[in-house]
Amino acid sequence: MRLLSTSEFAIRQASPYTDTELASSELLLDGKPTGLIVTGAVLEAALEWQGCRVAFFTDDIPFEDMLRIYMFDANMILIDAAVLGAMYSTGVFSELSLQPPNALTFRFFGGIAWRLVMLAEQEFALPFFSDPRGVNRKFKFFRHFRIEGEPQREGEPNVLPSTDYRGEQCH
Repeated sequence: MRLLSTSEFAIRQASPYTDTELASSELLLDGKPTGLIVTGAVLEAALEWQGCRVAFFTDDIPFEDMLRIYMFDANMILIDAAVLGAMYSTGVFSELSLQPPNALTFRFFGGIAWRLVMLAEQEFALPFFSDPRGVNRKFKFFRHFRIEGEPQREGEPNVLPSTDYRGEQCH
């Protein structure tokens, strides 16, 4: 697992934010356009894990910023995606920390330390019930990454789960 540099994975604006549409961006690999367009205005980070690429985008909308996470396979086909955020809340993507072999942690909103675990094999997930509050996905029964996070109790530091997950290869 490694972070990708902006020369390896970058974006250019495809369409700006308007009153009716969110901003979208085209993905660039090694400086070359891919033709792939995703929702999001700011590329916060991108990483490579066993042939897969995971990208973190924010919308750049004050007081209602969302974090969009996209996972692409080795052929740059979107295999999983999730959105973190809530109406009238904003977040700042920070404290990204890689936890090899297949996890990372970060902060975004609500005093929550989030953990993203990349899965070697897709796993079954019940729509609306398998993700923490504040995480949204399209309706489907399988996922390629798991997002963990628990709201912080007043006055207590947020401790990340320590469960060890092992991954093999991205398919």
